[in-house]
Amino acid sequence: MTIPSGHRSVIVVGAGPVGLTLAAELGTRGIDTLVLEQNPTTTDNPRCNTTNARSMEYFRRLGVADPIRRAGLPLDHATDIVYCTTLTGWELTRFPFSSAQQIVDRTAPELAEWPTPEPQHRISQIYLEPILEEHVRGYASVEIIRGSRVTAVVDHGGKVEVRAEASGVETVVTADYVVGCDGGASTTRRAIGARLQGDSQAAENRLSVYFRSAELAREFAAAERPGWMYWWYGPRLKGSFVQLDGKGLYLCHARVPEGTAPEDLDEDEVLRAALGRDMELEKIQVVRWTPRRLVADKFVDGRIVLAGDAAHLWLPLGGFGMNTGIADAVGLGWRLAALLAGWGGPDLLDAYEVERTSVGEATSRAALKIDRDMATIARDPALHVDDAEGARLRAEVGARIAEVDRQQWHSQGVQFGARYADSPGIVADGVHAPGAIDRIDQYRPSVAPGSRFPHAWLPDGGSVFDRLGRDFTLVRSRGDATPFRAAAERLGIPLTVLELDEPVVTEEPLGLVLVRPDLFVGWSGDVAPADVDRLFRTLVGAESRRPLSSAAS
Repeated sequence: MTIPSGHRSVIVVGAGPVGLTLAAELGTRGIDTLVLEQNPTTTDNPRCNTTNARSMEYFRRLGVADPIRRAGLPLDHATDIVYCTTLTGWELTRFPFSSAQQIVDRTAPELAEWPTPEPQHRISQIYLEPILEEHVRGYASVEIIRGSRVTAVVDHGGKVEVRAEASGVETVVTADYVVGCDGGASTTRRAIGARLQGDSQAAENRLSVYFRSAELAREFAAAERPGWMYWWYGPRLKGSFVQLDGKGLYLCHARVPEGTAPEDLDEDEVLRAALGRDMELEKIQVVRWTPRRLVADKFVDGRIVLAGDAAHLWLPLGGFGMNTGIADAVGLGWRLAALLAGWGGPDLLDAYEVERTSVGEATSRAALKIDRDMATIARDPALHVDDAEGARLRAEVGARIAEVDRQQWHSQGVQFGARYADSPGIVADGVHAPGAIDRIDQYRPSVAPGSRFPHAWLPDGGSVFDRLGRDFTLVRSRGDATPFRAAAERLGIPLTVLELDEPVVTEEPLGLVLVRPDLFVGWSGDVAPADVDRLFRTLVGAESRRPLSSAAS
């Protein structure tokens, strides 16, 4: 396919989950968007296998959560996390989770335990990407060109020039803005001179094997309650294992022992250690890789912006990597649309960089904490002996895992509790917000500026998220909405006013909550500020921050 020349509003470099989410955010706003992706098809690498609850909330807003929920494992397949010596050996402990069917039927316990209408979903990236791409191709304003390799990105001030090659032909395309969603080896990142900083090796090297096995599928079919992910602890090797489709496709990860070169660890030894014995299987892909904890020193340079792995790379624990990139895309999409529509100001992209850098740093530390908390567990060789002492030790280890690693699977603090502190994109009236993430596994709903706007079930049984506008929403349970309506109309800012009988958080019964398009609270209070125009200009990057007094003061 050839690349059409000409000018676009936005060019997105990369069509992974982050680039496709950004394209959807732009497409739903009618923004003229070109997506350039060098791979001819969606990914064949099943590296990301959890779409977390926050991402599912965003996909619900885009109207694509249901087809995602119905893909991946069979609908009736439980998604338990199982810890074991081997997949055919002793079970140490497990964290039970519902099937997708139970979520769809609204019978899953998670719906009561998790403060969201969309609990996390276990789906491999190999199944997620085609669904997102099909959805994005439904937007008339978005075009995806596969097999197009971007070779250069240059900001000329008023526009950005992109050079890309497809079928041996180089084409020059220009855009108002270019977003690099082109992964860890990002051409876009190099173009703006951004450098990844942090830990170039944050943990032991890994070896991953993607394979197919009918014999293992029969083992799972005979099991009482097969899990989705298994963490296995052998005498020499340990790692994790994922069921990709519940029918015969699997992904096995192993830590490379210290003192062993990755190329010297044999993948067949890894598979025997994980499975507990030799099995008939077909290896599809073997990858050796290094876990990192790196964040770019800048996300924005003029009209060029970074998102996803182009901006941050870290350990794939807790499902934090891809999902943080999806949140990047949602935070960026409305800002680009605002700038192009004329109601966004010059500081909008600065706010994106501040917010996503702070959350990226905090999230990467959370992933590293999970890895280090589990590093010394289940190392005793006696764990694998079939005697009373082995049984006692297995019970002890299982209890310890249940205590320590619960944070990885109940990471509500990361998924819902990430806050934007000291951002130019929020107005907190001089109140200093706490850090980006308090604890991995704890979340307290809040309507404080910089917090995720909390989910609430409404009296009619619907979610408050489904009643929010596409852009800014003023959620009013009491107080006067008139100044907000008038200011938004004067400034050309799209505003929906949602009337509720009760505040969404009873512990913080503020009557007026201004929710940004990315579902973060921009401002909250009981009385409108004296200058609501300036409040809006601050939120959309058109006004420097100064304390805003209320109309009553």
